[in-house]
Amino acid sequence: MEFEEQKLEHFKEQTRLPDFAVPKRYDLTLKLDLLGCTFSGFVLVDVVINRATRFLVLNALELVIHQVSFANFQSQKYVPSDIVVDNEAEILVLVFDQVLNVGNGVLEIRFSGVLNEQLKGFYRWCLLFFLQFF
Repeated sequence: MEFEEQKLEHFKEQTRLPDFAVPKRYDLTLKLDLLGCTFSGFVLVDVVINRATRFLVLNALELVIHQVSFANFQSQKYVPSDIVVDNEAEILVLVFDQVLNVGNGVLEIRFSGVLNEQLKGFYRWCLLFFLQFF
């Protein structure tokens, strides 16, 4: 097992997500509160770990993260020791104490947020446009 030590700062200035862990499939469930202009949900992400890492990096903006876990192909469950939502870099960085080894796994994230008016993230006007067709 080859492990290259990565640091949190490495991910902030990147224009693309790192390729040591690649998402392959998303199963997203959202619950909208249109009156309160909020949403909550969870996502299951099938992930392929290409190189051993202590980090998982995803695109995210203005989310409150409530719960995260990663289960590898051997059903070993890992919980991050730190969860960093960097709104400026628009990334979510999950920091694990243990090394996540090469192989397949499933990442589960429970989150919530506000439907905003800034035309970034999950915003109110986009939702209103979408709903007019239903």
